[in-house]
This record gives sequence, C-alpha cells and structure tokens, in this order.
Amino acid sequence: MKKRVKKIIIATLLLLFAVCLVYHFPVKKKLRVTVCTIEGETAEVVFDIWFQRSLIYPTVMNGKVTFGGREYENVFGDGASFSEKIHAKMEDWGGVRSSFFQLNSNDFNERAENMIWFNSSDKGVRKQFDAFFFIVIKGSTLVEYYGPAETAEEAEKVRAHVYQLPQE
Repeated sequence: MKKRVKKIIIATLLLLFAVCLVYHFPVKKKLRVTVCTIEGETAEVVFDIWFQRSLIYPTVMNGKVTFGGREYENVFGDGASFSEKIHAKMEDWGGVRSSFFQLNSNDFNERAENMIWFNSSDKGVRKQFDAFFFIVIKGSTLVEYYGPAETAEEAEKVRAHVYQLPQE
C-alpha cells in the first residue's frame, strides 16, 4: 500500500513539473495586421514576436515589429526588483506587460527618437491581438494606432474596447 501511495505522489509531482515546464515554453506568433488611427490613416504592421511566460514574473512580449518599412526590436528590461515583479504578477495574473520596441539602427539618436509602445487590455497571450493599440513615437510626434482595424469606425470600436469605454 505504501509503495502505491509513493508512486502516486511521484507521478503527481512529475506531472506538475511537466506542466510547469510546458507553461514556460515561449508562445510564438507571426502575423500581418492592418491598423488605423481615429482619423482614418491606415498602415500595415508585421509582428514576429514571442511571449515569455513565467509562474512568478509577468508575461513579456519579445521579438520584432515591422512598421512603415522599418524594423523595431524589443527593448529589454524594466528595472523592477524581484519583489516588484512578483507583486506585478499577483496583481495582473494572466496579463501581459506592455512592450516597448525601438528602431533597429546603429544611430543612437535615431533609436532614441523612434519607438513603438504596444498594449492590449485583453488577458492571456492568445488574445493580445484581438483588440490592441500601439503608439508610434517619432521624435516629439505621437501617433496612436488601433488594430485590427481598416476604417476609422473600426478603430473607434477597438479604442472603446481597449480603454473599456462605454459603447454608444
């Protein structure tokens, strides 16, 4: 009887370890999306990214974004301490941290002045591209795009969803 209980406990622990291991595998996503501003300006964006999940740290998005024919890379590191990261995970379980992407360039000033900030209000890595927005920063100019959207009306609907505004 004791041997059977030991085998069940060991099998359960091995199963838990395997589930944790699989959870930490990166979730890759490559897609082409049309985005639009509230004013109706459209653009095409290519995401070649992956989500790195962790049981104790918030999920982060890594990879590359191609926008306007230029490639932007993820800016790593948020400077948060170990306890701050755990606290952030507990506050927003299942959520993905917003991500910054910087222009891929050898010129420091060009990199510093060209960034993309991506965010989605949806939880979970599978829903990040259902409704999202990103802000393109070029010097002192900020342009907010919503996606997936091909018209200003669709962009307004996505904006209402992302910011959780009441629908009219």
